[in-house]
Amino acid sequence: MAEPILTTERLAFRPFTPDDFDLMAQLHRDPQVGRYFGGAWSDEKVREAVAEFAAEHAERGHSKWLAFTHDGAFVGRAGVSVWDHTGELELGYALLPAYWGRGLATEAARAVAAYAFRVTEVDHLIGFTHLQNVASQRVLERIGMVRQPDADIGAGEPGELSALYRLDRP
Repeated sequence: MAEPILTTERLAFRPFTPDDFDLMAQLHRDPQVGRYFGGAWSDEKVREAVAEFAAEHAERGHSKWLAFTHDGAFVGRAGVSVWDHTGELELGYALLPAYWGRGLATEAARAVAAYAFRVTEVDHLIGFTHLQNVASQRVLERIGMVRQPDADIGAGEPGELSALYRLDRP
């Protein structure tokens, strides 16, 4: 693995490169992951996301990154990127189901939030989940995010509400 941009007790994160199509496709074609991301992603959507995350990291020094265990096993992705619908930095993550229930999403989200506040001047981060994704809502709450009124922030079909969260700079 390339030099990590961020590490935690169990995880290492690195920026996306154009060669990461297969990893992103593995993650976003998993039916359990797709349940809260609008279904399985097409080749085009995977390519667009990889290119977008790589470009954003090159431009801003942060984005969504690939996450691996320290022994090199691919876990998923996590990071912060500009949410186009609001212009705010959005904390997001998606892990392969084999890694659910181990506290890795919380570990990743906490580290990514701390990194974002260390390297940017934003006064807050947002996070959001599908209304039925209670496990992800618990992750956001564990890292100190506060639930806001549910809102249509462009994450689903027009008019579809998301559970919206906010974390103010410590």
